[in-house]
Amino acid sequence: MYHVVGVTPEAATLEQAFGPKRPIASFSYGKTEQRRIYDDLNSRATDPNVDFIMLGCPHAAIEQIREVCGLLAGKRISANCNLWIFTSRAVRAIADQEGYTRTIRDAGGVLLTDTCSAIGQVMPPGTKVVALDSAKQTHYLPAIMGIQAWFGSTTDCIDAALTGRWNGRRP
Repeated sequence: MYHVVGVTPEAATLEQAFGPKRPIASFSYGKTEQRRIYDDLNSRATDPNVDFIMLGCPHAAIEQIREVCGLLAGKRISANCNLWIFTSRAVRAIADQEGYTRTIRDAGGVLLTDTCSAIGQVMPPGTKVVALDSAKQTHYLPAIMGIQAWFGSTTDCIDAALTGRWNGRRP
């Protein structure tokens, strides 16, 4: 377990987080570390032509789906790309009610529930290059499925879905 002082509810202070015990380890994570991880995750992809965008692993929250819909509104996904967004059934029900599922579908994407490409080992036929907003999936999916993977923000991934090219912005 870890605590982020001032962020984790029970860790407003170090004393609250640990009581009389001392932390086993601590580390700093800032812009330098963020850039190093980003560069490492993207070091194995070389082809900027993206044909599959997978969001929501772990499952997308309604806030992320709302963000995606704002980025997709009135636009179409590139004919060379597939956009699959994974969420839970409960969140899907809210997305359906709010019209988000329709926005995604109208743009050419799909909202799926209760699985992801890595677990199901399923991707659109012919997939060679994927864009992901999940560091975990960027690490595992290439090994599991034999593809290249780019890692970036949700905005980077939707941009790739719309253009068919990876233009991720380094943090």
